[in-house]
Amino acid sequence: MSANRVLKTSTRAFSRLSRINSPHRVRLHRRIAMPTVGAIVAGTGETVRLLDILSTCVDAAQKGCEEIRAVQARRASSGQLASTMKDIDDPRSALTEADLNAQKAVVDRIRATWPNLRIVGEEDEDETNEVDVSDPELQLRRDLCDVSSSPSLAGWSEPVEVLTVFVDPVDGTREFVEERLDAVQCLIGVACRGRAVAGAIGLPFPGGTLSEPTSVVWGIAAPGATSGVTGILGEAPKRPRLSPETRGGVVCITGDSKNASLTAAKRAVDAAGNAMIGGAGNKILAVAEGRAEVALMHFGTSLWDTCAPEAVLRAAGGKVTDLFGAPLVHDPSRPGGLINDLGVLATGHDIASIDAKGRDHAAMAAAMRSDEGLREALLKRFTGEASNTPGANEAQATDIARSLEGAPLEASWVGERIAETLCGGQNDFKLKGYAAPETSAIRGLMSDACRLELVWDGEGSAAGMPSTVFYKKVNLGDLEYARTKSVTQPMKIARDVKSAGVEAAFLACEPVASALAAAGVKVPRCFNADLRPREDDPIESSFALLLEDFAPQQGWRSERLLSRSQARAALTALARLHATFMPAAAAARTDGKPNEDVLLAGATAAIWPSGAYWQPDMQPASQMTELAHIWRDIHLPNFEKAFAAELPKDVEYASLGDRLQEVAVSVGGESHPFGLDAPSGGESEGWAARWRTVIHGDAKSANIFLRENPDEKDGWEVGLIDFQWMGFGLGAVDAAHVLCASCDPEALGYDETGKIVDERAGSALLDHYYSELITALATNGAAASVEEAAATWTREEVQKQYEAAVLDMCRVVFGYQWVRVKASPETLAANFDSMNRNSYNKSLPNAMWLVRECDALLNKRAGAQT
Repeated sequence: MSANRVLKTSTRAFSRLSRINSPHRVRLHRRIAMPTVGAIVAGTGETVRLLDILSTCVDAAQKGCEEIRAVQARRASSGQLASTMKDIDDPRSALTEADLNAQKAVVDRIRATWPNLRIVGEEDEDETNEVDVSDPELQLRRDLCDVSSSPSLAGWSEPVEVLTVFVDPVDGTREFVEERLDAVQCLIGVACRGRAVAGAIGLPFPGGTLSEPTSVVWGIAAPGATSGVTGILGEAPKRPRLSPETRGGVVCITGDSKNASLTAAKRAVDAAGNAMIGGAGNKILAVAEGRAEVALMHFGTSLWDTCAPEAVLRAAGGKVTDLFGAPLVHDPSRPGGLINDLGVLATGHDIASIDAKGRDHAAMAAAMRSDEGLREALLKRFTGEASNTPGANEAQATDIARSLEGAPLEASWVGERIAETLCGGQNDFKLKGYAAPETSAIRGLMSDACRLELVWDGEGSAAGMPSTVFYKKVNLGDLEYARTKSVTQPMKIARDVKSAGVEAAFLACEPVASALAAAGVKVPRCFNADLRPREDDPIESSFALLLEDFAPQQGWRSERLLSRSQARAALTALARLHATFMPAAAAARTDGKPNEDVLLAGATAAIWPSGAYWQPDMQPASQMTELAHIWRDIHLPNFEKAFAAELPKDVEYASLGDRLQEVAVSVGGESHPFGLDAPSGGESEGWAARWRTVIHGDAKSANIFLRENPDEKDGWEVGLIDFQWMGFGLGAVDAAHVLCASCDPEALGYDETGKIVDERAGSALLDHYYSELITALATNGAAASVEEAAATWTREEVQKQYEAAVLDMCRVVFGYQWVRVKASPETLAANFDSMNRNSYNKSLPNAMWLVRECDALLNKRAGAQT
């Protein structure tokens, strides 16, 4: 037996259940409740060029087409075709000698050329068949595809064990039996880590007869890319547009299935014209060729039907997903097996310009998610019964509520994770179902998230089990933005990958969760963390978190910007967080042995050695040296009229960039004294050591949830979220971020007309933070009293740290963020309603406050040095 075998389906039991034999056992990822950052899934073995693999697939498809044509030629002369039925009741399950001969021709040659490559084939194969890898007749060509227009694709290599070749030797066997030969294809697709990336579509009868020679259409596109390179071996077939009577608007193609769900999907597409053709590959290729704009496939197609044509269509600028917009996962080990049981939606590259409503692929998928009948028919077996939740009857974020393998989250699994976390392993609570309303969905550049509304059985509801949870998923390899960033900003993509792991590990650390709860700091409990970091290839990392939800139904809300009382409440929460992790608090917990503190050890294992995303070690060095010209050439022209009108006359805004650049390095070091990649020495010695604590690292208003509570000092409970940039640092850095990025203008002393009326408003907020910090240090035993805490950790020191932190914040705002958002009074006004943007990117008064504060602190610093 050769080194690799073919995954196949039995002709006696053509079903999802199939077995796999390959030289590389598929790595199964299990969900873990207590993850740590830094686990590596390492690749080993042979490395191959994707272009070489593709070329051999093109050659193999040509050989497969020759076998199909030979069978057709014999039928044409004899009038007979040998065939059997895999399923006696399904005409689509015909198995002919063409299927068997073509598969042998294809698979034997791929085996001989790539002995270590995993192959998944549709048809049964003779287990005793040996392949002589040294037979030159079986070797395939590697020079058939020209991708010289894309150097990155030409040089693209991967470990062989992350690749799978899917073979459908005769796609459209029913059509072959019925002699509708133009629909017959030989499909060979290549998947990389579950994504269709390269494909060869062999056309044995391009014109529907034996009179025209074989041609092979091929395509290749990197994971996450919106286009790639396509080509053809042989003559390009001249085939007419489908539904030629349609004038304007999209054409949608399907098969002849009478399935009610497929009918509903057609209704959601609402095409101007419709056509029916056979063959899964034939449908998708028709879209790639521009003969139609949309293709819908029934719920019985398999991965070998879709891998090759998806790759070709993606390379041509189109897109393929399941009906609800989630990627097809071409992985033989995926949950649910080899069947695309949630259907297939394929769209062309120019669909939005042709559709009468201007809809693109995402809009088509959203229409499917809005269709109650489709959700009921296809998803209820996963989501369970949740018809009486508030969001059950609206569009659902069913493309987000998926496991990292791509399968819809199962209600039973969600319930088990929650109940086990809250009640221990033995409990009787059962989740009946969940809804994932689209109105709660967050579709970001680097992650997706949604709220799950839960329905428990009677016992669970009565016991007060949560009515909602929050599901957050990071799958960077599927995101074009992340793919682009991995090339243009590799340092940042590696940073972003680790940040997702930091959040998960922090939230799943039980000692940390318990200590914060005891300190009165609310963070979401982690019910499940599925972490798959890839430090050797960061873009392939993926993470999923099932979290406690600060839900509106429970009175929680986030604000565009924080009022004065809300800012005070947020600073109280942060002060308690900081006090919990300071060395003196650790010493108090361990009778003077902070190195034995379980809490500090747990945090150290989970978070960044130095926190905050804007710290110098996480930003390009050029930020320190380009501030002067960026300010002079970009910001000054954009804001000069606003500066003149809004700032006091003594603010020296014209020279601000030069002055800030002069101190950028020093304030960066002062604000972030602890090493990111290696210890700086300040962790245990020097002025910063006794201030070293855990900081949030991104305490913007969008990451602060609030709930009115008259029993709280400022009338608000605070819940903190988004801990990707949590690490060790100085607490004043978080406090400065709240003032610079999160407060509304009135909290900073502005009146309703945009004029400063309280010069001390910012100082008063910092006073409040300091008061809460020393109170918390006295409460947790770090000091014997508030007075002792104030003498040990002085207000003057906090002021110095705050001032350096504000200037360091200005460095990243002026040197990067304002450049990225093209900041001007007009863009800030346009961003006014944004919930996620920081204050200086959506409010002119806040931007002016930051410039004013920067100028004042630069002058103070210069005066102290003279």
